[in-house]
Amino acid sequence: MIRAEYLRFLQTLTVTNVADDVRKIANLVLNNLDTLIPLSTSQGQRIKKVIHLAQDNWPTISTNIQPVPEQVTNQTWPINQLKNLSVGPFRGFAKREDFDLASRLVLIYGPNGTGKSSFCEALEYGLLGNVAEAESKRFRNQQEYLTNAHTSSFKPPVLTGTDSQGNDVPIVANEALYRFCFVEKNRIDNFSRIAAQTPAKQSELISTLFGLDAFTDFVRNFTDAMDEKYIDLHGIKANELKQKRQALAGSQELLQANSTEMKTFNEEESALAKQYREGCTFPQMISELNGTKETAGLIQRLDDELQKPIATKSNLTIIALQTLRQSIETNLSEFNIKQQELINANQEVSFKQLYEAVTQVQKSSPEHCPACKTPLVQVTVNPFAHADTELKKLQHLSELQETIKKLNTETNRLLSELSQIINTCCARFDKDNQLSAFQVSTATIQWWNLLHQQLNDQLTPWNYVEIQVTQLESIDKKIDLVIQTRAKKQTELRRLREFDEKIVRLKTRRETAEKATAKANEVIEKFNTENKQLIVDVEAEKTIVVQNKAIANAYSTFVQKLNAYKDKLPAQLVADLGEMVVMLYNAFNRNDAWHEQLAVIRLPLKENQRLEISFKNSPQTFFDALHILSEGHIRCMGLAILTAKNIKENCPLLIFDDPVNAIDDEHRQAIRETLFADEFFKRKQLILAIHGEEFFNRTHQIIGKEAATKTESYLFSSRDGDYHIQVNSLKRPKNYVLAARELYKTGEYRDSLLSSRRALEYLCEKAWYHYGKHSDKNDKLISVSRRAPNLPWDLRNLAENLKSKFDSSKANIPNKLQIINSFSIVLGLNAQQPPWTYLNKGTHDETDLPEFDEQTVNQIVTSLEQLDIALG
Repeated sequence: MIRAEYLRFLQTLTVTNVADDVRKIANLVLNNLDTLIPLSTSQGQRIKKVIHLAQDNWPTISTNIQPVPEQVTNQTWPINQLKNLSVGPFRGFAKREDFDLASRLVLIYGPNGTGKSSFCEALEYGLLGNVAEAESKRFRNQQEYLTNAHTSSFKPPVLTGTDSQGNDVPIVANEALYRFCFVEKNRIDNFSRIAAQTPAKQSELISTLFGLDAFTDFVRNFTDAMDEKYIDLHGIKANELKQKRQALAGSQELLQANSTEMKTFNEEESALAKQYREGCTFPQMISELNGTKETAGLIQRLDDELQKPIATKSNLTIIALQTLRQSIETNLSEFNIKQQELINANQEVSFKQLYEAVTQVQKSSPEHCPACKTPLVQVTVNPFAHADTELKKLQHLSELQETIKKLNTETNRLLSELSQIINTCCARFDKDNQLSAFQVSTATIQWWNLLHQQLNDQLTPWNYVEIQVTQLESIDKKIDLVIQTRAKKQTELRRLREFDEKIVRLKTRRETAEKATAKANEVIEKFNTENKQLIVDVEAEKTIVVQNKAIANAYSTFVQKLNAYKDKLPAQLVADLGEMVVMLYNAFNRNDAWHEQLAVIRLPLKENQRLEISFKNSPQTFFDALHILSEGHIRCMGLAILTAKNIKENCPLLIFDDPVNAIDDEHRQAIRETLFADEFFKRKQLILAIHGEEFFNRTHQIIGKEAATKTESYLFSSRDGDYHIQVNSLKRPKNYVLAARELYKTGEYRDSLLSSRRALEYLCEKAWYHYGKHSDKNDKLISVSRRAPNLPWDLRNLAENLKSKFDSSKANIPNKLQIINSFSIVLGLNAQQPPWTYLNKGTHDETDLPEFDEQTVNQIVTSLEQLDIALG
């Protein structure tokens, strides 16, 4: 089972985009499946083995997933039914045993321990190629499990079947094709007991039912991933080198940081150069600013230029000179006018001076006349008052005198200013300057007048003053231009020096980083020299580590896919089974009340999902099936799922391994009817291995005389000093009607009547079901009597009641007349006459009984055969 399911899993790796390394792991597991199955996760048993196998064989493991032969999805069935089985030595069969299976129903009966399971395992091995029980018991080699212990020999069973044309077909084991043909009691037992497990365990319901426990355990024993505990993923030498290199962490970090910083320097230098001039590089900028050995840089040249002194300005202009001349001339003209006015008022000036003198002596002789010393009280006119009056009259003379004084002062100032201009001209033009003769310490009007007299060259000194001031003004303009240019140069010099300062900072930072880098490289070089061999070992180890990582990664993916496949199996197994499961479950529980019949079932498809059901009285209300159903009903649920899958897959076979043990007593009758009377399995070959004699006997009754005639039945008996399984064909039919006829033919009338009474008991019960199924709702109910609570129904009373109810029924009951006629013959006229007395006498042991009439016995057997046919 594990190998077959694993092979199916492998096929999923061919249809999906799976890496070659994952296929390698998958093939590795397949090639060593028998070795790996017994190993678990305990102490890393399996993972260690997988790693060991992978490391030893990794380069040679195939990446091709080989297709599983004859595992075709919609494969047509090569057979209609089994025909022959030749088995032995095999398990309990110490020697060869041949079984005729050419029947739609094959029944194997035997007490526990008589070899029924060996028979079923022979079918399992012949059809599937393996035996699940061997895997569950941890047998590495299935042949070891299947070998007969007493003969120490093993021979594969040989199965033959017949196809749809009736031709014999040798059967080749095909697990994928035939795996749903088997129903095992152990699986149903485990399914019913899982209700007591934890919810997580209950999610394994479907896997348990379909016998996937071993495969599920196999998958779970794969550790999720390979870690350092089991496989070297980083390298032992590499770890050793890594630990030693921790001492280099500072140097390596410095190198890394400096590498980043160098990039930053380059970016900053480029940005600075671009800021200096578009298209300029950092070295070009340095060369331009600071120069080379041959040429001075811009900073040096600008600085030298700015160090040169600037000539002093004269601050003279021709306009100012002309304005000065105009002012002098204006002042002199006004001075002359005012002076003439003063001369013309000369007499008044004398009186003014006299009156001023009188006024000035008033302070020294305020009481007397200053001239005659006459007391003022005695004079006619007060001299002081008279002087004051007259001075007020002569006030304009004072004003005139003051104006003349101011004009004289202003003129002298202007002339002095002109003298300074001439001095400036002589100072600036000191060679043969015509104005040198006119340099004076005090400028006067006469000096002014001399400036306007012609010299020998027909020019006046004033002309020279104008010429030279014009020249000085032009020189001043040039000096202003020099000053303006100097300011721009100073601004440019400051700008260039700012760039130079940034250059110095960048160069300093770069030099510092380069020195640190050199020192770090020196430390690393020294380390590499001291650990040269270890570094070589690490390089050699890399190939192994790369392979180990490939193994570990592939393994993790492989386990994920394997688990995903395992988790999807339940959903795949029970897809579209719900409706059929409900029908079969209700058939198995046909005697339950209507409200206990199922309406819908939800099968668990994923982890933590529950098996949910709803009942016919409330289809929309769902319950946890494991919580509300009894163990017997849960067993029926498991059986319904397995048989529904058999029907869904259209399997030609249904093989039961001891269903009696798996199903409780109250459900056995309904299950027999479902298997043998209903339409579900009419076109399938059924093979049942049974340890319950009653189930075996009742099965022969329910299938009817015709089917019982065609049934192959075998009896397995306890071994008596022989280690071989004791197999016997059924010498006498177990079907009561068929047995009655066979005994009649051999003249064993008493035993024939015994079987006839048993047949009647069974057929009355069958007729009762027939009446209940087809009668009208207004028909009367069947009523029977008992002699005591613990005694069975009175058979004659039941038969008469059935005959009466069939006769009076208003319904069109199938085969109604034949049923009534058969009951009439068996019952006879009364209970004291044949044929009824024959049924009693044939059952009880009495001495000296008269011989039974052959015709009467034949009449009874014939009527029962007709009743059996009428009831179907």
